[in-house]
Amino acid sequence: MNRLKPFVLFIITGWLLMCSRPFGTIEQMADALSLQEMQSVMQFLGDDLLEGRAPGTRGGMLAEIYMQSVFKLLDLEPYEGSYFQPFGLKGYALEKLSGQFGSRELHYQHDVVGSYTRDAATFSLEGGVVFAGYGIVSEDWDWNDYKGVSVQDKILLVRVNEPGKDDPELFEGEALTYYGRWTYKIEEAARQGARGILLIHTDETAGYGWHVVQNSWSGEEVYLPSTLENPLRFRGWIREELLRDVLQEQNISLDALYAVSETREFKPTGLGINIELTGRNRFRKFETRNVVAVIRGSDPRYRDRSVVLSAHIDHLGMNPQLSGDSIFNGAIDNGSAVTSMVAAAKILKAFEKDLKYSVILLACQAEESGLLGSRYFAESIDPEKIVANINFESTPVWEAATDFMAVGARYSTLDDIIERIVHDQGLEYSSFSMSNQGFFYRSDQFSFARRGIPAVWLSAGEKYVSGENRIRDFFLGDYHTVNDEFDESWTLESTRQTIKMAVLLVDYLNRHRPNLEWKGKMTFPVDEP
Repeated sequence: MNRLKPFVLFIITGWLLMCSRPFGTIEQMADALSLQEMQSVMQFLGDDLLEGRAPGTRGGMLAEIYMQSVFKLLDLEPYEGSYFQPFGLKGYALEKLSGQFGSRELHYQHDVVGSYTRDAATFSLEGGVVFAGYGIVSEDWDWNDYKGVSVQDKILLVRVNEPGKDDPELFEGEALTYYGRWTYKIEEAARQGARGILLIHTDETAGYGWHVVQNSWSGEEVYLPSTLENPLRFRGWIREELLRDVLQEQNISLDALYAVSETREFKPTGLGINIELTGRNRFRKFETRNVVAVIRGSDPRYRDRSVVLSAHIDHLGMNPQLSGDSIFNGAIDNGSAVTSMVAAAKILKAFEKDLKYSVILLACQAEESGLLGSRYFAESIDPEKIVANINFESTPVWEAATDFMAVGARYSTLDDIIERIVHDQGLEYSSFSMSNQGFFYRSDQFSFARRGIPAVWLSAGEKYVSGENRIRDFFLGDYHTVNDEFDESWTLESTRQTIKMAVLLVDYLNRHRPNLEWKGKMTFPVDEP
């Protein structure tokens, strides 16, 4: 019976989606969603059968097929003739890694994790070590950590996060900008011609413990082929404790290096130490698929423009090196968010005659690998034809919150609109307390923002009658661990709030058709249309 359970869930999902009938208003239909409806999608996606839904795996493909079936059950049109949008990826997985850093041996997983991004079964990589501070180059913020100093063929040590935490005029003070994200550090190191980069991990600067880095980087890392056309061969993380020990042996103060890296006068600093990494590597080319559908707007004057609802369907897969449970089920990250998108699509489909704009539903792949599926989709569209992106990410699954947040809304006039809708619902409009961890740049709405499209991550907030900050607890606890599993005791009232706010926002954009604009100083580069 246990092996049949996922398929029973699939059938229940279809029955619930097909049997519910629209009535009343959009808001009333959101209020009428049953617990079983909201449970069904996240329960199926979080089942062991899907093996953690890593892209290019059996579980990942099952998630794609499942989403196609759900879109069909909702009677949604395929996007541009097909529900599937295929794109190619390259995957790399370390089977073994050892190294030498000064007089210290580097132990895989304990001291260092990473990815060797060349098609080689074995490799040996050596280079002089250069401390590159925060590794940031930004004209907007008048900051350049490289200053024309060549780091070609070097192994860079780079801090995560960014300078100016006590200066609100520099990189927004405590709120992390794109330049503080580890993904940006790697992109910049590649542009600078480095051979490798090791990001220095601390719990405080990364926003999560070393165990999260281990889990995220211990399996296969996947990349869009275009992002590998550079000299950067190794990208990974190193524990600060080990780094301190190595530098101390060389009479180098890491704290002194940190201090000077906080200033605009900083230049890359050669440490006079070499790193050597050797290992075995698995690599492959494969294809994965976004799953995309559309609800056509009814007004011929506006139906060529669309609001995009998005949620990623992938997660971290399995780690056979773990004893006991080895499946990263991702029930909240991102099963609950996919549930929210599906439920919103069901409601909007019921009211499609009232839609002037079309609505695109994007179930994207490879978010955990660097927003790759949403990036591929965003680069395939004309940004002038997209009104806005509403993204769902790790949607809360507990009791109703007394507040609501819209991560990234403040960069555009979406902020004022969402605040009005939130207050109309009798809720407090709040900011995410973990904004210093750069969550706007860590999920799929950022792929659209980089294309100049106003984008936001909608979520019920952090304030609950129980007094617990459940979202923060999740990100500091079960996030990216095998403990992110479906729980039938979840009330899903905060999920319902998120669904309701999303459909009300789509409804507002259709009824009022505001001219959305960016506002304030941009904290990330926007690609030219």
